[in-house]
Amino acid sequence: MKRVCLLALAALLLVAVPLAAWLYVPVPTPAYADTISITLFGNIDFGNVTPPVTKWGATDQGDGSPAITITVEPESGNVDIGIKGEITSGNGLDLSNWLYSENFTGGTTGLTIGYVKVYENVTVGDYDFYHWIKVPAGTPAGSHTVNISYKAIATGGTYE
Repeated sequence: MKRVCLLALAALLLVAVPLAAWLYVPVPTPAYADTISITLFGNIDFGNVTPPVTKWGATDQGDGSPAITITVEPESGNVDIGIKGEITSGNGLDLSNWLYSENFTGGTTGLTIGYVKVYENVTVGDYDFYHWIKVPAGTPAGSHTVNISYKAIATGGTYE
């Protein structure tokens, strides 16, 4: 049985550079159970930004209050959770400028076009994602949109 969760969150950044983030969470079937149950909570909104900015956080996040929380439910078994991004509109703001981390005070990683495993072999619980952006000087004004996808797979599986 395959269950897919789709959640689109418009995170429009009304800047000299408006930015948006869309979230998609495909939930595939693990090999050893008939369902993975994931719940996604959160919203990504960056407010207003004027370049240059080296690390601008989502407005609703703070230490202990992530932009996105993914809850793995009891019936899921052990899973790996990955993240990827895809620029869908705008120019001048590379995918690597859209940043994430599992904790508020840790280092950040830029999104990539392929899934990157962030949480490995996890079970029931909440798994956090914090989000920031870098907006370099010279970034053209206008609308910039990125789709952010989170994917849970059975532990040890591969992302397609």
